[in-house]
Amino acid sequence: MCDNKHLLQDFKLVYNKISSPKLVKVCIILANSIFLTGLLIGVIIAFLFGPESYNIWDNYISDLGSFRYTPAPFILDIIAMITAVLLIPIFFYLSKEILSKEVPLLLNSNQDLSRKVYHLTIIIFGFFGFIALLFTVIGLFGIGLFSEDRTTELGLHFLFSIVVFTGLTFAALFNGVVIILKKTIFPKLMGLYMMIGPFTAGALFIFPPPLYTRPFFEWMMLFAAFLWLIPGALIMFKKIIKD
Repeated sequence: MCDNKHLLQDFKLVYNKISSPKLVKVCIILANSIFLTGLLIGVIIAFLFGPESYNIWDNYISDLGSFRYTPAPFILDIIAMITAVLLIPIFFYLSKEILSKEVPLLLNSNQDLSRKVYHLTIIIFGFFGFIALLFTVIGLFGIGLFSEDRTTELGLHFLFSIVVFTGLTFAALFNGVVIILKKTIFPKLMGLYMMIGPFTAGALFIFPPPLYTRPFFEWMMLFAAFLWLIPGALIMFKKIIKD
């Protein structure tokens, strides 16, 4: 019992350090700057100097990490791995904001059954949202570590690509539900979009309409993720500055 108590205390200590506002603020600045700038530079280099004139209609995002399409595939590899590490404090802080005060409210003996069910529902969705965010980190780091040129016979690059986009989609869904159900720092309209937008983009990628390409809708999935990740990061950044 004592060991479990110490383990819980150690976990809380590590959790609080990882999600400290000062660290999160720095990570928000670096993650957005590094990934967005690096992605833009990678596309420009691939378009201007790649052997096949890279474009988002015919080429997957992962093609930016292969010498077959760009003379600088290391750009995507590096920004993916660095951004994955930088996202860890941001995602911890996001989950803290999503689930703040829910556990004490659930354990409050004065709450009636319906309120307990309400708070338990929020905790469950928030927990799975947090797990999905962690899968996103693993997938993003994996696609950088195992690029198209280093995918191995196991097809690890493709596997991690599935992990990152699945993680992003379900993270948006679960956390979006929480934003709709309770008052948070995030607007409910953003929560509604998180429940609908990424899943729609994912469905279009799996079942692309006639005349459209699957690479194009992979880019749309990325942009669909940007539409909640970037505003969410800015909202958290603004809150940290105010506090």
